[in-house]
Amino acid sequence: MNTVNQTFDWSRFTATLRKELVENKRGILFTIIGIYGLLTMFMIIGNLFTGTMGGEAFEEFGTNTPKVFIGSIMSLVICVTASLAFRNLTSKTGRTYLLTSPSSTLEKFLVNVLIYVVGAIVVYLACAQLADLTRIAILWGFRSDTFYVPGPINFLDGVGATKYNFDNISELSDFSRGIVIAMWISLFASAGVYMLGSVLWPRLSLLKTFAAFYALEICLFIIAAPLFYFFGDMESLSRWMLDFIMGGKFSTWMIIWTSIYALVAWCLAWYIFKHKDVVSLKWWK
Repeated sequence: MNTVNQTFDWSRFTATLRKELVENKRGILFTIIGIYGLLTMFMIIGNLFTGTMGGEAFEEFGTNTPKVFIGSIMSLVICVTASLAFRNLTSKTGRTYLLTSPSSTLEKFLVNVLIYVVGAIVVYLACAQLADLTRIAILWGFRSDTFYVPGPINFLDGVGATKYNFDNISELSDFSRGIVIAMWISLFASAGVYMLGSVLWPRLSLLKTFAAFYALEICLFIIAAPLFYFFGDMESLSRWMLDFIMGGKFSTWMIIWTSIYALVAWCLAWYIFKHKDVVSLKWWK
């Protein structure tokens, strides 16, 4: 069992943070450049395809689809970065280097959360904003009556007021606002799941976590489907689900469920990392 102390000291935490950033600065820098380059390419290509749309068609599709796309890619990127947080655990040398350093286990865990989850979200949004400005700089000279180059997208205002508009969360209905909050909590929950996978399976963590997660979902579906078929009234169930969603309770329960999901994932990730050992990858020993 890992016997490193679990206390927290700010000076030691910042020293551990600097150490992690300095030692991995090349990989972090290449990752940031790669994210920026890919987002820039996607945004330019997207503008080339949608820039010829006019009127209402562009307003509904061309101006807001990039935000949905960027949000979807962000969830994937955060899962990937979270799955790489504890890659040092793959070898005995790496485990020795990580687990026996002067900082406490709590500080090591929080440093990885700060860099590979919180930092990844901030950096991703910054890259997305910079990529959008680059799109404008490159395509601005080609704008005309038949080719529209929209202005910069504000990714920091939250998710917006209508089906397509992502500009002002304060204008949302209670239902939509609840869904937006649940989506953000779900993002952190997914990061917690892949952080847990990084601790459990340092080797090929992303693939193993993805496989385990969907295997669990399939098992739950296989168990639940026959129960609904043999013991449930599908018509009554469908009516209940419609009333549940339209009655405004769906978003509230989504927030509750995603919050529990996130809490369980992060607590398990911390608990298992705390019990990691230099000699063995098995956390229960």
